[in-house]
Amino acid sequence: MRDPESLTIPISLDRRARRPLQEQLAEQLATAVDRGQLAHGRRLPSTRTLAERLDVSRGVALAAYEVLYSRGYLESRRGSGTYVAGRPADRPAAVRALPATASRCELIDCTPGQATRDGFPLAAWRAAWRHASFQPPLTCDLPRGGLPELRQAVTEHLRRTRGLVSEDHEVLITTGAPQGVMHVLTALGARGRRVAVQDPAPQVLGQAVENAGATAVALPANRDGLWSGVVPPSCTAVVVSPDGQAPSGTVMPALRRRQLADWARRENGYLVAVAQDHIVPSAAPLPRLLQLAGTRVVAVGDFRTVFAPSLRVGYVLMHRSLLSDVTWSVCRGNDQPSAVAQSAMAHLLAGGHVTRRLRQLGRLFERKDALVRAALAPLRPAVRLAAPGTPGVTVVHLPDHVRAEQVHAELTLRGVAVPTLASFHLPGRPAGNALVLGHGHLPDRALRTALEELTAVLRAGRAVIDRASGL
Repeated sequence: MRDPESLTIPISLDRRARRPLQEQLAEQLATAVDRGQLAHGRRLPSTRTLAERLDVSRGVALAAYEVLYSRGYLESRRGSGTYVAGRPADRPAAVRALPATASRCELIDCTPGQATRDGFPLAAWRAAWRHASFQPPLTCDLPRGGLPELRQAVTEHLRRTRGLVSEDHEVLITTGAPQGVMHVLTALGARGRRVAVQDPAPQVLGQAVENAGATAVALPANRDGLWSGVVPPSCTAVVVSPDGQAPSGTVMPALRRRQLADWARRENGYLVAVAQDHIVPSAAPLPRLLQLAGTRVVAVGDFRTVFAPSLRVGYVLMHRSLLSDVTWSVCRGNDQPSAVAQSAMAHLLAGGHVTRRLRQLGRLFERKDALVRAALAPLRPAVRLAAPGTPGVTVVHLPDHVRAEQVHAELTLRGVAVPTLASFHLPGRPAGNALVLGHGHLPDRALRTALEELTAVLRAGRAVIDRASGL
């Protein structure tokens, strides 16, 4: 049975006045609607409830509603009740719909790391949240480390998709991979110390190191982005993505993985392996750092680009000896997802929806990568595209006389945001003359528009580029 709707505006009826009570009531309700005190779509009390609250007969309430119905203030919804009707002529101009324009005014954002709506498994998504919301709310604080069913589901997911199996390691739930990196480094006592980070890498990783109070230094790499085999001195940890470093998608070969493991054992350092959502296929047969360095390895990740960034659920896989310290950091920062979000994520994982979505996205990204390469093929050999790496991302290398920063500026003027490769490097680090085109999240129409604008800028030659450089 639906709870009686309350009336939150003051109603004053004067029984000594000559004016009938129903007219007084109707006028005061109409005034409340006109002033916005009773908003469009607001459900009103039934005539019986209203009469009881105002201590009048039901006939008075019924007559007042009839007046308001006739004047267009109220509408009836069958089986639901009486609601304040929409009155377009009375709405403030600030909330009226703006006229449609033919021009495109929304920015096409080609920054990597975003989720796509293409083929979104809406039925599974709704079922997961329905399942989570059907559970009675917790009557106590969230379990330290996260809901047991989610921790178990993530453990099984990592075993199936990445071969990460260790009886001595446990999963801890966080709100995302960058947050996981920060909490791990905090627990390791990295404040005031140096932490090596693969370079280039997403800016959020360097920021996570700084948020832990540490200093991020670049892990030396060659021109192709491969680690040179040297770890800078005095580093307490190394943050890497061995199975596909964004944005290039460079996969760390087996030899370099063994060298990292040797460094961790020799220097008592730690390896923080950031698991990208989508595994680069060439990384599948290579040994995992967890297998090579065991207790010195912590894996972090999340599912933000699999479904949606708003699903802020991540994980940390670490040796039991670190569990209490990392858990303390997470709890101190109140950095756990809600119980409902954790339950929904557990349902998605247990039902196999995450692995199915990953396979679906793999096919989608392959198709869009082919579209990008076909559109930019006429610009070769001056414009060189890096080999396929991070799924949904293409690195576009430009000739020396066409600077990436200038192309970026001109594209921004045209409503297309394409970051430069330099924006993925730590400050002061040398960067290649390239753009990083994130395309996996874009609808086909937006992607084609972005490619048309990029092609036009690159074909226009120095005249257009020089105009951008003078901004």
